Amino acid sequence: MQQVTRKKLAAGVNLTCVTTPKFKRAVIRAVLLLPLGGPDAALRACLPHVLRRGTRRLPDLRAIGAELDELYGARIEAVVRREGEHVAVGFLSDCIDESCAPGADGLTAGVIRLLAELLCDPYTQDGVFCPDYTAGERENLIDRIAAQKNDPRSWAPLRLTQLMCADEAYGQPVYGTKEQAEKITENKLYAAYRRALEQAQIELFYCGPLAAEAVEGLFAGTPLTQPRTNAGTLPPTVVLAQPKGDAREIIEEEAVTQGKLSLGFRTGGASLTGGDAAAYWMFQTLYGGSTSSKLFLNVREKQSLCYYASAQFIASKGIMMVNSGIENDKFAVARDEILRQLDACRAGDITDAEIDGARRTLITNWGAMLDDPLTLERYWLGQAAAGTLISPEERIAQVTAVDRARIVAAAQTTALDTVYFMKGAGE
Repeated sequence: MQQVTRKKLAAGVNLTCVTTPKFKRAVIRAVLLLPLGGPDAALRACLPHVLRRGTRRLPDLRAIGAELDELYGARIEAVVRREGEHVAVGFLSDCIDESCAPGADGLTAGVIRLLAELLCDPYTQDGVFCPDYTAGERENLIDRIAAQKNDPRSWAPLRLTQLMCADEAYGQPVYGTKEQAEKITENKLYAAYRRALEQAQIELFYCGPLAAEAVEGLFAGTPLTQPRTNAGTLPPTVVLAQPKGDAREIIEEEAVTQGKLSLGFRTGGASLTGGDAAAYWMFQTLYGGSTSSKLFLNVREKQSLCYYASAQFIASKGIMMVNSGIENDKFAVARDEILRQLDACRAGDITDAEIDGARRTLITNWGAMLDDPLTLERYWLGQAAAGTLISPEERIAQVTAVDRARIVAAAQTTALDTVYFMKGAGE
């Protein structure tokens, strides 16, 4: 049985602790949660990668690697994630549960100390970040930004997000822009680091066998919980219940062999923080969230209008996306059939088998989450960013109670905002 606790350790510092004897490895996370976008966007995306290169005590990757070897092969990775209209930058670690290894007493404490050291006591030269480390990670960031377009299946929904939410923080790129990245220097990066450390909401996480009180004590002895004078409250993610105007249709030509069709919808306010989220998950799953959904069976299988078709409920923002891969000449008919299946849901053209299938899919997915500490970490960071504390078990109970009327109501609150078609060029 998992026990989840969340506690404020200091101003702007929160610890979420999942205590369970189920796993043989512990997952630990320390991130700065900051507003998405803005002039520091690329700097913040670059920051954890530079911090990961060295600390004052361990000035290079070789020294850090030797320390991790001493910690029974613990792993620490840089994190840059979108969470609603916030960005999380910092570190994620997993290590063996010290009860499973003879002589490993204090292993968890050692990993926590190293995470705090990486985030709060970096390697510097002349009072700023190392120029060589900064230059290397600046080029890596430029490459990551450029590489986003190399996978059209991922780029199309990202591009839709930029267009659909152009006037909202959610539409800002999580890595910043290439132009921002090219201007990164060791001085600018260190100044952005000091701003982030002072202003961010710090989110700490532990999943493993230790009791919450013990974990709290381990974090309390690190710089992560020291008082900060400017730590503030993050603005909440803005959820628009309906589009601001008429639905838009945008077509862009790219050098792709297969067209990518993405449709963005507003959910009527259903999100992590409002509306009937449980009913919306049921609707989205029934509509396009599984291999037994309407989009998969009708648009893909029966009519062969696309190579893939699926719907995703982005609960952190209160939007739904349908993504599909199509031939260029099937754009209009595929778009219309996707919308026709939505109309069927709105009209209540839903079978008991479809409802049962959607419910089983959600219960299975949330149940599987309880068996994966890394997935739990991602789940609870999303909850923390939204300011909620609803467990996967509670989500299962919620969707179990959803009936047909609530599913139809969720479909009826759905409004098309933007259609984006990435058309294969030269055809």
